Amino acid sequence: MGLMGIISPEMLLSTVVLSLVLYGINFSIVKISIGAFFLVGVVSIQLWVGSIYVSDYLICWTNGLLLTNSWVVISKIIIVVGLVSLLLMYGFPRLEIGTKRQMDKGFWIYANEGSWVILVLIIGLSSLLLVSSINWLSIYLAIELQTLTLFILVAIKRDSVYSTEAGLKYFVLGAVSSGLFLFGCTLLYGLTGETSIQGVNSILISDIGKILITISLLFKLSAAPFHMWAPDVYEGAPTIITALLATVPKVAVFSILVQIGPVTNVILVCTVLSIVYGSIGALNQTKIKRLLAYSGIGHMGFILFGVGIGSFESIQASLIYMIIYIIMTVCVFSIILSLKLTKALIVEVSGLSRKDPVIALTLALIFLSIAGIPPLAGFLSKWLILLAGVSSGYYLISIIVVLSSVIAGVYYVRLVQIIFFPFGMVDYSMLIWQKTLRKEQRINLSRSLLIGFTFFMVLFLMISPSFLLQITYDAVISLYL
Repeated sequence: MGLMGIISPEMLLSTVVLSLVLYGINFSIVKISIGAFFLVGVVSIQLWVGSIYVSDYLICWTNGLLLTNSWVVISKIIIVVGLVSLLLMYGFPRLEIGTKRQMDKGFWIYANEGSWVILVLIIGLSSLLLVSSINWLSIYLAIELQTLTLFILVAIKRDSVYSTEAGLKYFVLGAVSSGLFLFGCTLLYGLTGETSIQGVNSILISDIGKILITISLLFKLSAAPFHMWAPDVYEGAPTIITALLATVPKVAVFSILVQIGPVTNVILVCTVLSIVYGSIGALNQTKIKRLLAYSGIGHMGFILFGVGIGSFESIQASLIYMIIYIIMTVCVFSIILSLKLTKALIVEVSGLSRKDPVIALTLALIFLSIAGIPPLAGFLSKWLILLAGVSSGYYLISIIVVLSSVIAGVYYVRLVQIIFFPFGMVDYSMLIWQKTLRKEQRINLSRSLLIGFTFFMVLFLMISPSFLLQITYDAVISLYL
């Protein structure tokens, strides 16, 4: 435990961020490389330290603000792997410093690209601090550090009306969410005189303060009916930032939501609304990122179902669902960025199988996995959630989940159909000249490796899930010690 206190991922990441800000201003490519290799190093340290902590279920307290156990270690590993994936998805472009340029479609940066990497590392730092926090003050500070950084990234495309609108919506609703969180913390402290999570839980099980805090965290997860920001922000933000919004922050908020012991009734109501709204809202979408936003709302409903049940098996199923969701999301956004779509319309992937059969097959199977078609990894996650729901007696909600999954399967299958068969000669012909005039570029090595690894996991995780089941079991059991 002494080594964990001296060489903690938070301390290392804080040192790197400060060093890059103070001394690495004119070395943008070096920043990216250092950030990438540093995150890989953090993964290694977490795996090494985690092997000790997970096996012995040790708990380490740091001044009453931070906690380390198996759940925290596994959550940190997921976060760091997600950040490494984002850096690989970024692609390490070789660009001149200080000029206005276009990277992937819709992503403009006016300063050097290293500033983007620093902001992503700050989000990583805030996420690592958030999953370790056991005090309402440290939780709030970590959430605000994460949220304020995301404000900047969402609105980074300053010449775009959509990006500015997305940043404004995210800022306003984020401020409302933070206000609810602070108000809830104030009520809890006034009733109990405690600022620690365990101190409050030992006195209160359900209170208006915990309800407000739960609602605030559901805002961050884009769970219905607190989802109103997600479609517009996903569409307006640059694609790489949309991938960030859909992965790392949700892991951190999910982790702390489980640890604080949320109000069960609120979670279950939001579960039903999220699954139903996510499946129905995506039916008439014409843009890929808006469709993925509604899809994410539905997936958060599945994850919240396991959290709302509250049993050991259901929380383990939610953690497994979150891991598989991150893998599938990273693969989808890597392919979308590699395709360099003109307007990010669904019609643009029409007939993709004729242009690039391998990418078309990969994208189709990922969409089928997201829909929960066996024997892909998405089926395993949905099956475990439904099994936990039926075992705990939530029959009505389980029926609603199954029916909504069938509805959601319609637009996923429609996407697969569009990929292999032209959507329509009129719509397809509108994009012929744009595709012809645009210079074709091969997928770079980093994205190729990322797509290949995540696709491998989606295909074979169902066949051999023992490692995933073991680490999630060790993580969840530490919550009960």
